[in-house]
Amino acid sequence: MAYPTPVKRTRVALVALALVSACRERPSDGQLEKWRLEAVEANGAAIAASATRAALPAWTLGIAGGVAHPGETLGWKDIDALATTHVRTHSPQSPADPSSVTDFRGVRVADLLARVQADASADEITFVAYDAFRSTVKQADARRFPITLAIAADGKPIARAAGGPIFLVFPHSEYEETRTLYPDRYWCFYVTHMIVGTEPIALRVGGQTLDAAALAALPQATQTGPVGFKVHWPSGEVALSGVRLGAVLTAAGVSVPPGAGITLRGKAPIQRDAKDPIRIAAADLAACDPLIVTHWGADHAPVTARLGGPLAVAIPPACADRYGDRYWVTFLEEIEVGP
Repeated sequence: MAYPTPVKRTRVALVALALVSACRERPSDGQLEKWRLEAVEANGAAIAASATRAALPAWTLGIAGGVAHPGETLGWKDIDALATTHVRTHSPQSPADPSSVTDFRGVRVADLLARVQADASADEITFVAYDAFRSTVKQADARRFPITLAIAADGKPIARAAGGPIFLVFPHSEYEETRTLYPDRYWCFYVTHMIVGTEPIALRVGGQTLDAAALAALPQATQTGPVGFKVHWPSGEVALSGVRLGAVLTAAGVSVPPGAGITLRGKAPIQRDAKDPIRIAAADLAACDPLIVTHWGADHAPVTARLGGPLAVAIPPACADRYGDRYWVTFLEEIEVGP
């Protein structure tokens, strides 16, 4: 017969003692319920924290235009740290219940303007969304009202389906006049950029960057018709002016081999998707030479950020069947030739 070693005997004794002790000191039902509730609360907090970290760690906010450091990008950690403003207001996301109020937490635009040292002379602030939608507010209003880039609603991260992770919200319930100034169509989903005023022209082509003077020196062209930019543009025919894509490629010394294509990239992430590029085939370039728009209207006004400028792309009417509204790229930044 085998006998337990001293170590084993000690462990057996400890286990027995623990069992006896547990039987003698059984928690009350009240204590068990308290522990259960504490565990549920801790588990819920852990899940929420994990979801916040996992869902949006790569989302950023680009800062452009009249600021101290154009091209600065705020990471999610910075955005979350700045998100100390609460705006309690009715949301367009709850149209069936006009009396409902959502507690949005986010970064007050006025605070963000101070942080980036925004040019006080800039009249407007434009917010660009992931899908290229844009919303423009007066800088004076952004400083007067708690217009906010919200990242949480009622204590929870804002899902993409609900306009997140960054959702431009307006204090309609607290400041009734904002309903008239900025109705529901101004609430901007999935914001990725904030532009103070309008950026200077800087178009990257073939390793070069062409500025306003370089484009003005090229042969000028015009086009008249309805536009595909939609937001803030007239719905009827509009006179557009600028330079043709072919002239820009020639000025940059870039050739387009047969079988290649031209990729157009704007500021919005959807306009920079490598898996679904905005591409015009070389074979179509002669017939469908897009207009790089710099001005518009009878008074030859610059294309401001409000309208998707300073540069935008207009497709000739004859090619509308092949290249639809998606190819009317706003905030054009880069042209690349490739396979």
